[in-house]
Amino acid sequence: MGEFEPDSRYEGPETVSTVEIAGRTIRLARPAEPERLLDDPRVLAWNARDDYMPYWAFLWPGAFLLAEAVAAEGWGSGVEALELGCGLGLSGLVGLASGIDRVVFTDYDRAPLRFVQQSGRANGFGPGRVETALLDWRNLPEASYPVILGADVLYERPLIPLVVGVLRAMLAPDGVALISGPYRVATEDLEPALNGAGLRFESRPIGARNETGKGLKGRLHRIWKGEGF
Repeated sequence: MGEFEPDSRYEGPETVSTVEIAGRTIRLARPAEPERLLDDPRVLAWNARDDYMPYWAFLWPGAFLLAEAVAAEGWGSGVEALELGCGLGLSGLVGLASGIDRVVFTDYDRAPLRFVQQSGRANGFGPGRVETALLDWRNLPEASYPVILGADVLYERPLIPLVVGVLRAMLAPDGVALISGPYRVATEDLEPALNGAGLRFESRPIGARNETGKGLKGRLHRIWKGEGF
């Protein structure tokens, strides 16, 4: 198949929908038929190679939960954030609409990053406010951010040490990470992993509604380094 390209390359119809979060209207570019990706031969070959599936094309509960939390934060001026496993980028887009100056949207797959760029333009975010980059959590760049966001990135136990490794390496000393998702068994491993990495945290219940109005429940994990945040 030649050199591996981390790109699920969605080739179906596209749409731009609106999502309401905390009184803010976000325009979201997305695949109109995301199920197409799950049976694509290239994706199945990628899955066989690296146990990967392009779930980025769907809006999962954690995205709405984190978006609500991001909208409720009092962001200061000049804040830069990194979004992990951004998928369609709802949380980061809400962050930009809520006062974050710039968001670097990252994913393991190049395909969702193109949709995020479209969403940035659809929402009128100016040049430089939306940046996209590939990020493999097993091979991290030398960079740090004062804010790191992650929605539904802890859905399987093997992901816990990877996410914690990213936070330990890429969260600025005085920064904060907001990680959210629905209640999952996998997150039982989060506390000991954070303690082992020397990271501090607090968790609390959080609620939201998805785009059909269905109520969602989960937890928000607030993670930082040092004495307190």
